[in-house]
Amino acid sequence: MKESLLRRVPLHHLMDLKIDYSFKQLFGTEKNKEITVVFLNAILDRSGRNTIKDISFQNTEQVVNTKRINSHD
Repeated sequence: MKESLLRRVPLHHLMDLKIDYSFKQLFGTEKNKEITVVFLNAILDRSGRNTIKDISFQNTEQVVNTKRINSHD
């Protein structure tokens, strides 16, 4: 993994990562998996054999069945 990934983006193009949608777009998508791995290793202070090498994303969306909620059965 290349730590330079996080240095390639000009500051004026960065998103406000305090906004949930922005954070998920950057760190929660398969296309940005490498950035997420670099970020996790940096904040968890992992190096050498202890580095995270791969991650997987799971769908955490909770879909509500509105038909069942609205029925009066």
